[in-house]
Parts: sequence; C-alpha cells; structure tokens
Amino acid sequence: MRIAVISDIHGNLPALEAAWRSVATFSPDMTVCLGDLVQFGPSPDQVVSFIRTHGIETVQGNCDRAAGRGRTDSGDEFENPHWRKLASETLRWTIENLSPESGAFLRGLPDGKRFLLDRQSALFVHGLPGRLNEGLPAETAHEVHDMVLSRNDCRILVCGHTHEPMVVKRPGGIIVNPGGVGVGTRPGGGTLAVIDIGEGIEPVVEIVGFDYDVRALELDFMDAGIPETFFHCARLGRDPRGTWHTEDPRLRQEWASIVRL
Repeated sequence: MRIAVISDIHGNLPALEAAWRSVATFSPDMTVCLGDLVQFGPSPDQVVSFIRTHGIETVQGNCDRAAGRGRTDSGDEFENPHWRKLASETLRWTIENLSPESGAFLRGLPDGKRFLLDRQSALFVHGLPGRLNEGLPAETAHEVHDMVLSRNDCRILVCGHTHEPMVVKRPGGIIVNPGGVGVGTRPGGGTLAVIDIGEGIEPVVEIVGFDYDVRALELDFMDAGIPETFFHCARLGRDPRGTWHTEDPRLRQEWASIVRL
C-alpha cells in the first residue's frame, strides 16, 4: 500500500498545487494531510477548499485550531516579538478571510487519524500526539522516539509541525516527518513523503522535493496585502517562526538586504 503525506501548507496555494501534481506521479492509494492548512500565507480559504474538494484525509494543526476558533495566537514560538506581532496580524487577517464553511471545516478536523495499513498500526498527527503545537526535532533522543511509539501503540508515526523532513527507524517502528509544503522547507519549494507499506516488511519512505511558482505566490501576497516577510521566508528558505532551513549564504545575504528583522 502506498501513502502520500503532505503537511504545513500555510495558505500557500501555488505550493499546494505543485505538491498535488507531484503526489499524482506516485499514484498513492491514499493521501493524508497533517494540518496547518492556514496562517502565514495569502490563500487560506482557497487552500481549505482545495483540500475539501480533493477529499484528502486531514488532521488538525495548531494554526487550523486557532483560526477555526477565531483566536489570534496559534501557540507557536517565534524568534522575536516583532515576528510574533506579524504572525498575530496575519492570523487575524486569515480568520477574516475564511468562509463560514472553511472555518467550520477547520474546527471539525480531528487531532489525529489512525489506520491499520497492511496490518501495521499507523498514527497521523500534526505535532506530537495530543499536543498540536509541539514537534519532534531531528535531534530528539532515540529514547524519546521509542517512548512515543510505545505509548501511542503504533508501528508507524507520521507527524509534521517542524517543517523539517525526517525519517527515524527504531526497533519499535518508524517515525516520519514529510517536511512542509509551503513554508520555506526548501527555497521556493517544499517536500512531501511517500510511504510504501507491506505486510510483515519495514515501510519504505521517500522524501520528495518539488518547486512551485514563486511569482504566483508573490502576486497572491500583493493582492492580500499581508506582511511580505512571510513571502520572503517561503522564497528564501526561512521558517516563518524564524529559524533557517537552508545553509546557503547567498540566500541569507539576500534576506539581510531586503528584510528588516
């Protein structure tokens, strides 16, 4: 069985469309989205509509929960107070630009989905099981990985939130993070995961990178009138919470020349 996993779209419609085209080339049996459909990007309602129209199995992210409940604090940690202020303003704009149907959809999303895939228990969540706004960083100790797999009674745990792709294989199972679709995981691009699962064999995971139309995203930001800082994050490979996803010094220098803070 083949599962495609996307996560952390964050209102970036060109990125979602590119991710979907990439997913289609793998002909998966099922596609799962790990949430955070909205926030930071200029097309929240369009992204929610896309997910609903395509019938993608989706769990709730912390930004989805905040937007669906009309709250301007997603629980994310930011590099500095200025970025937190920008994020709060953008989340307020996001709430105002969601249709009632999209808001209800976000509110109704579950905080996790569990499937039995070729007799292997698989749990899909946004952050950590039961904690939407916390993730598993790549440097997490293996003892923690083992504990999370054991406590949640799953052989396959798939989680997002960090925007960093990761595959961790342990004696008790496997943990996969597909990275992010629309939040600077790759400069002008994103990542997703394709998981092949067979009865009695270890899952095979491929992290797939893709590029999207950055100019289209820029025009969407201009039309929306929201802070361009988050556009430059997506374009140059910086997380909207502040950390960098790229080591390329040229991109960091470009950031310093055009963005304050």
